Amino acid sequence: MKIMQCIFLFFIGTMLTGTAVAADTQGEDRRGTVSVTGAATDNYPPDTAVLVLAIENTSATVSQATHKNNVISERVISGIKKLLKPDAGDEIKTSSYSLEPVHEYDQVTRKNKFLGYRAVNQITVRTKQISNVGGFIDSAVEQGINRVDNISFSLSDTKGSCKSLLQRATEQARSDADVVAQSLGTRIAGVKDISASCGGETPRPLYRFGMAAQEALDAGSQTPVEAGTLMLQGTVRAVFYIDAQ
Repeated sequence: MKIMQCIFLFFIGTMLTGTAVAADTQGEDRRGTVSVTGAATDNYPPDTAVLVLAIENTSATVSQATHKNNVISERVISGIKKLLKPDAGDEIKTSSYSLEPVHEYDQVTRKNKFLGYRAVNQITVRTKQISNVGGFIDSAVEQGINRVDNISFSLSDTKGSCKSLLQRATEQARSDADVVAQSLGTRIAGVKDISASCGGETPRPLYRFGMAAQEALDAGSQTPVEAGTLMLQGTVRAVFYIDAQ
């Protein structure tokens, strides 16, 4: 009798499991899909510039190297502050400092020869004065900087631009999906999945430095810096359902 009860319960359990699987299969959406990617790009003039300037020197002692760099750094910062517009968001700061011993391998003695200590001060300038970036560099060169480590341009606010680009990208994605569906003799029946992104490519500025910058100073002209434009791209990846026919 107990054996018969066990067999009966096993049979009922199997039926219930089979029913659950069938229900899951029936609930699964088996509609066909089409995947598309829409993109929209545009160029915008940047409104913010970031300059990374540096003073580097090698001296016999630590105190000589640090003293020389500190004097030049103070002059550079003081000179650039006269050009800044703090109310517009302009700012200047010391972004990094390093001090290290310098050695050179002597081919004759086959030993490292101590040359002194190298000190490097990096100063970062952020400004909205895009048209005056060359003036900032000229001021810094006059006060003693000997490296321009980086110049970058950006947009301080891309929300409005990205909103427009994403709208265009979405319209393109939907249009492409409609074309594919119509070619298959069907139509779009809904959205299964969608993702969006918007980003920019930092323009590469063109500028002259070194001898060219000094020549510009000697001639009384400003070192030319072309900011270029910032390209923004909105991308939408979408998966649409299509009617099964």
